[in-house]
Amino acid sequence: MAANDRPGAADAAGRGRWAVWLVLIAIAAAAAFFILRPAAPGSDDAVVPEDGASGMVMQLLPSELYTVAPGTLSDTVQVTGSLVPARALSIPAEVSGRIDSVKFRVGEQVAEGAELATIDVETLRNRLEQSRATAEATRAQLVLAEAQLQRTTDLVRRGVSSTSALEAESANLSQVEANYTALLRQVETAEDELSKARIIAPFAGVISARSVDPGTYVTVGTELLGLVDMTALDLEGGVPAVHAPRLRVGQRVDLVVDGLSDHRFEGVIDRIAPVAVAGTRVLPVFARIENADGLLKGGMFASGTLVLAESADGIGIPADALREDEDGSYVLKITGDQAIRQSVEVVRSWNRGRLVEISSGLAPGDTIVALKMERLQPGATVSLVGR
Repeated sequence: MAANDRPGAADAAGRGRWAVWLVLIAIAAAAAFFILRPAAPGSDDAVVPEDGASGMVMQLLPSELYTVAPGTLSDTVQVTGSLVPARALSIPAEVSGRIDSVKFRVGEQVAEGAELATIDVETLRNRLEQSRATAEATRAQLVLAEAQLQRTTDLVRRGVSSTSALEAESANLSQVEANYTALLRQVETAEDELSKARIIAPFAGVISARSVDPGTYVTVGTELLGLVDMTALDLEGGVPAVHAPRLRVGQRVDLVVDGLSDHRFEGVIDRIAPVAVAGTRVLPVFARIENADGLLKGGMFASGTLVLAESADGIGIPADALREDEDGSYVLKITGDQAIRQSVEVVRSWNRGRLVEISSGLAPGDTIVALKMERLQPGATVSLVGR
């Protein structure tokens, strides 16, 4: 019996042909699914004709949109550095002697004019009294020399005495006058030393260092105490020298200080160094920060932003939202379920190019596409998800 004549052969061949057709149909359906399915939100794989005639819908997430609102636009640069007291003074000894007393300890407040310490006042007072006594005795000699010169002058006029005697008396008077002048200067020096033996606070502040105790012998220049004014501090920071042309005294600095992250501090540029630090291209700047509540301490590390320029109540949009075509600048504005072309006029960029200021074309409350999304074109139908 021939093969084709065997029972069931024809049925098996028919089932094989049906299997092939089923496989082909499944492949075609899968291909159609991948070709026609919508792209994921924000994906450039979504092909949307400009006239929106295909009826396809582009899904957009809230993160891909931007609601227009007026606000302060600014250009800033990062600045970091340490805080130091605006006024700090190391108080040295101005006379030699033994320390009699030290009135304050580290951390204590002192008022302007308060006596901080004294140096061997008794010895200096004795020296002053001796200088005064010597000067007084010399003054008596001066009076006597002046009287003697006057008598000799009268005798010379009457021809009783020679001119040589007059010259001698005149020279003696000059010598006594010179001695008296020198002694007066010694008295002034002794008075000055006595006054310097009392160490007086030149301004109100806090004692930051104490190097001596009563009984310590000091010489001129020995450091006695440190005094700082904590009502204001300076941020000693630096910014890249490329920003130097835009730096100005009086610009605002918004700061966060290590250890005080829940507080915000504001400073003002007080000084700008004329020369960048060699090898770093960093220009030192100094910002004054008021510290009336005493939260800030010297040596704290601070970081923040220096405001180079700002514009109040400006309308800014993300730079990625701005598009260009042959008709000029525009954005995609969401109106209902449509992304329409909205022409805008650009003023300038802010925040190192991240924001663009718009002078016309948009109003507060408008919603625009914030990302590039080049496949999303004017006229496309959109659907907002995740709201």
